[in-house]
Amino acid sequence: MPNGPGNSVSVTWYGQSGFRLAAGDSRVLIDPFLTDRPDRNYTPPATAAEFADITLVLCTHEHVDHLDLPFLREFCQVNDTARIIVPVPVADLAAEGGLDPARLTSAAPGEDLHDRDVTVHPVPALHGLGGDVPVAYEFAPDGGPVRFLGFVLEVGGIRFFHAGDGLVYPELPAALSALAPDVLMLPINGRDHMREAAGIVGNMNETEAAWLCAQVESTYVIPMHYDAIKGNTGDPGHFARMVHQAGSAAAILIPTRGRPITLTLP
Repeated sequence: MPNGPGNSVSVTWYGQSGFRLAAGDSRVLIDPFLTDRPDRNYTPPATAAEFADITLVLCTHEHVDHLDLPFLREFCQVNDTARIIVPVPVADLAAEGGLDPARLTSAAPGEDLHDRDVTVHPVPALHGLGGDVPVAYEFAPDGGPVRFLGFVLEVGGIRFFHAGDGLVYPELPAALSALAPDVLMLPINGRDHMREAAGIVGNMNETEAAWLCAQVESTYVIPMHYDAIKGNTGDPGHFARMVHQAGSAAAILIPTRGRPITLTLP
């Protein structure tokens, strides 16, 4: 992908795994989690009314902090045009949750999607539905289409990998390297016996995410999924140390919630 003066994207983080990417005529919202709930650590930093200009929504899987149906229903009242992309097995669940099926687009690994100047490459994520004891980490718990996704998306001349939720698995470094993301967005909240004994699935931890960052040459890395929900205890400072120790040359970005930053390629 050629670098040039036009390769610039405005990035806003809304906590947990929620991001807005804006460049040119495209404004992409990924995994917005903006409904107020008792288990949140802070008040949501934005409301649906602030997203009337969004052109595309990506939701990596069905968990409430990634497919926030109450927020998305409000969003659809102020924005009647943006497509909402979800994994194939999640489309029916989203429709049953009150989203217009005509607004929904199903995504599967190996099937690229296009919207305006945005290209989306779905990537399998190794995760789990939760509630099972012991916890099971799978791509498709029912043996059907992949239920958990990450997305590599090109917007504004920059290629982002948003991991959604998931663990590192053997094929992931090579799959990502082939797609050559400039920016990695990686969960760092980890998993532990206590949570898994209660049926709560986890993600890669700071050390695993840093190792993945070292395997995939990117310009930037942004840790995520460590702040919004009680029990998510990832430490971005520890992650930064692990990235350096792993030998990655990526610049580590730790955004402030709700405050846009501009990313450019050197």
